[in-house]
Amino acid sequence: TLALAYAQAHPDRVTGIVLRATFLGTTAEIKNGFLETLPRFYPGLYEDFIGALPEDERAQPIEAYFRRILDPDPEVNIPAARAWGETERILSEHVPNRMRFDQGALASSRSPPATPYMEAHYFANDCFMQPNQLLRDANRLNGIPGIIVQGRYDLLCPPATSHALAAMWREAEIRM
Repeated sequence: TLALAYAQAHPDRVTGIVLRATFLGTTAEIKNGFLETLPRFYPGLYEDFIGALPEDERAQPIEAYFRRILDPDPEVNIPAARAWGETERILSEHVPNRMRFDQGALASSRSPPATPYMEAHYFANDCFMQPNQLLRDANRLNGIPGIIVQGRYDLLCPPATSHALAAMWREAEIRM
């Protein structure tokens, strides 16, 4: 996301781009990954993901997770960051070593992963972009060669996203 945004803003400073797992920073991608793909491919993990939230916050789980991860109280943000991070880790592995996460580990004393905090900050702010900005402005990448390395079975960044970008960016080559 950041590499594309930079290249679109400063095409004169970019001689080529290699992307892995194309993510365009849209709310639709986040909701697809966690609310559509997750329950379809990992129904037990989806139950864990939703079950880590208080019952009154489960109707809007994505927003609840962002709110909780960004909460200044470690009693609130650490378990949410662990649940988000563990769910994302399992979804992103081709052959995960587990299909569920340990609810008891959410309150562990070990340091929580940093990625959920960064993601929640960006995602809660629409990645600081206008809706569909990266795809809409993909024509600014024309003239810049690119390679998109794409996993055929990537559940968080599916091949359709890379194909949509490559359709707008003539010099991009997708390597599955």
